[in-house]
Amino acid sequence: MPTSPVRSLSARHIALRWLVGGVIASGLLTGCGQSDDEPQGARILVTTDQGTTSVLDRSDVQVEEGEPVLAALQRAADVTLGADGTIESIDGAAASGDRDWAFWVNGVEIRNGGLKAGQDINLQQRPIVETPQTAQIHDGDTVWFDLRSDPDVGSPRGVVGTFPEPFLHGFEGQRWPVRVECAEPRSTECRAVRDVLVDYGIPAVSNRLRTSYNPESTRISVGLWTDVREDPAAQLAERGPQASGIYAVPTANGREIALLDAAGKTVETAGPGTGLIFASRYRDETPSWAVTGTDMAGLRAAIEAWNADVLSRHYAVVVRGQQVTGLPVAPRPGR
Repeated sequence: MPTSPVRSLSARHIALRWLVGGVIASGLLTGCGQSDDEPQGARILVTTDQGTTSVLDRSDVQVEEGEPVLAALQRAADVTLGADGTIESIDGAAASGDRDWAFWVNGVEIRNGGLKAGQDINLQQRPIVETPQTAQIHDGDTVWFDLRSDPDVGSPRGVVGTFPEPFLHGFEGQRWPVRVECAEPRSTECRAVRDVLVDYGIPAVSNRLRTSYNPESTRISVGLWTDVREDPAAQLAERGPQASGIYAVPTANGREIALLDAAGKTVETAGPGTGLIFASRYRDETPSWAVTGTDMAGLRAAIEAWNADVLSRHYAVVVRGQQVTGLPVAPRPGR
């Protein structure tokens, strides 16, 4: 995946607050604004190769509440279906060989069914992956379709590439309270993550990591990996992409993070100064994210990347200094 630079935290906050303030001021000056009852439309994002190439990005697709995702996609793009109803191509981008379509609604893989007994409790998740014909879309939702390679390696339970979702609109028509859980809730790093959410119009509270349990709220775990790994959703990353869908594998001591390609092969191992942002989901709970690092330099680098522009169209990101790399990483030459 390509790398991209990030701006300093202070510069990003200034730009974002100026933009939000300008929008609010514009609404006040014109004496009008969008009513909560007015439809916003849904966003349909279509990419290939783990978000590397954009095929379609429309944010004005009108939808009927609770209609199938496929209906909205067909309204936005030219879609070809196979005899079994699966999507073969979208606007000419066609599935073939080891390339198949995956999709997320507001950054969440939609699943159904009961948890299976007898399985490692930490690896459990609902067994039935919803299809575009059965998953529902609601006004304001963002649906991301990606034509991904090596789909058998492990599908991400969540992706960061449509941030500020799922914190802004939730999914399946339901929004949840948002908690920012930190090793030290009053720390600069914890406040920085929460402030970005507030800038996007998302109320959030800060708590100490793992001091309370509320399955009816989404959480963002912030801290060094040695602290964040106490969150069972985050700790899935140590199990590898087949179990977690996360193409980065931190060591338990948090000193190194293995960076994997789409085939699940380790391409390189990142050490001190490495930050990581990924989305996860534990069992059938609400989505959970992690903003973490091997050390304080890595954590602060991750926090500087904590915004929609940098996270856009990435499954997850690794941050080193001012460089952000999407995960999975590109394979070694010749592989």
